[in-house]
Amino acid sequence: MISLRPIGYVEAGLPPGANRKTFTSIVRVLDEYSEGLMGLEEYSHVFVIWYMDRVNEVRLRLRPRNRPDMPEVGIFATRFPPRPNPIGLTVAELIAVKPPRIFVKNLDAWTGSPVLDIKPYDHLDVVERPRVPEWLVKFLKSREA
Repeated sequence: MISLRPIGYVEAGLPPGANRKTFTSIVRVLDEYSEGLMGLEEYSHVFVIWYMDRVNEVRLRLRPRNRPDMPEVGIFATRFPPRPNPIGLTVAELIAVKPPRIFVKNLDAWTGSPVLDIKPYDHLDVVERPRVPEWLVKFLKSREA
């Protein structure tokens, strides 16, 4: 059995329709863990690992965003929510650390979502030119239009 406890919560998450790259989200770390934020301000980006507590279904195969022009793929070939273990992972830009809160951009978590961990992002985490499927390139281009 795996047992996880939140280290905090998303105090201000991404509202529907907001641009995650420009919206500033707030993560509030529980008081008992806030001293763990010491030194985090020296980083530009962090991994925020959060629990998608509003996911109420599991789908092993799907069409991304339910779009008929996208191929059917397995859930593990996507970043979409209806997962067996709905754990979110986001690389977020760190704007400020004001214990017990951190302010970040690019976080796609919902207000109230439990945060399981925060880890610094560094040069060891960079992947140069990752390979992605053509359907993802098409999907991302359609979102820009």
